[in-house]
Amino acid sequence: MILTKRTLLSALGLGGIGTLLAGCNTLSLFNTLTPKDEAVRVARDVPYGNLPRQTYDLYAPKGVARNLPVLVFFYGGGWNTGAKSDYAWMGHALAALGYLVAIPDYRLVPDVVYPAFLEDNARAVKHVMAHAAEHGGDLSRLGVIGHSAGGYAAAMMALDPRYLGEPSPLKVCVGIAGPYDFYPFDVQASKDAFGQWPKPEETQPIHYARKVDTKFLLQQSRSDTVVGVHNAVNLDTRLKAAGTDVTLQLYDGLTHQDTAAVYSVPFRKKAPLRADAAAWLKANL
Repeated sequence: MILTKRTLLSALGLGGIGTLLAGCNTLSLFNTLTPKDEAVRVARDVPYGNLPRQTYDLYAPKGVARNLPVLVFFYGGGWNTGAKSDYAWMGHALAALGYLVAIPDYRLVPDVVYPAFLEDNARAVKHVMAHAAEHGGDLSRLGVIGHSAGGYAAAMMALDPRYLGEPSPLKVCVGIAGPYDFYPFDVQASKDAFGQWPKPEETQPIHYARKVDTKFLLQQSRSDTVVGVHNAVNLDTRLKAAGTDVTLQLYDGLTHQDTAAVYSVPFRKKAPLRADAAAWLKANL
C-alpha cells in the first residue's frame, strides 16, 4: 500500500484508520506524513543500556520546560515488531498536553522472550527517573502509558514489583487496548513471547492485581478483535475488588489499530481517547 497525503485524507473521510495502518509495512510512512502536535524532541537515542535497542527519545512541550509531569510511553507490536522512530507523532501528541515524554525501544522476539523485554522496559523507566530532572521533569509525578503490547508493559511495570520495586514510583498507569488476561495463549505472537515460561500465569498482569497506590486508566474498544474487551474489563474488575483506583473507558466502532491512531492529529475526531486521557491525567498526575 502506498501511503500519501491523499490516502491519509481519504482515510479520514472513510473512517478506515485501522485498514490504513494495517496495510502499511510499518508505521514509518504514517509517522512521516501525519501532522504532529506542537512539541519538541529534546533528546534522541538516550542509552539506558549497552545494546542497540536499549535507547529512548524524549519529547517536551514547546517553550521553557520546568516541573513537568513525566510519562513513559511503550508502543505495541506483538512483542516482535516496533520502533520508537515510528512513534514521534505519539511523543508530540502526549508532550503537547504538558508532559515530558520518553519513548523507549526494547528488545523483541525472537531475539529475546519473556521476561527480557519487560526487563528492558523497567531499565528504561529507571533511567528516565535518574535523568528526567535534567530536562525539566518532576519525578514526583511519574506515569507509564502504552498501547497493545505496550499497554501490557505499562500494566506490568505498575503491578509486578519485580520491575520497579514496592511501593511503586508510578502515580498513574494508562493502558490503551492492552492484553492483561490472555492465557491460555491462542495466537502465535503470544506463544512465541511467553510459551516457554514454566508458570504461564506469572506472565499475566491480572495475576498481580491487588491494592496499589498507582491509579489506572484502561481504554478499550468493544470492537477490538485483536485484544478482546475482556482484558480491560477483567483487570478493572479485579483491581476494583482489591481497592485500587481504576477507571475503565469503553468505546465503540474502533479497531485495535484505531485506538492508537485516534491519538494523532488527523484521526482525533473519530474518538475522544486523547481528550479523555488528558482530562484523567490532569486530575490524577
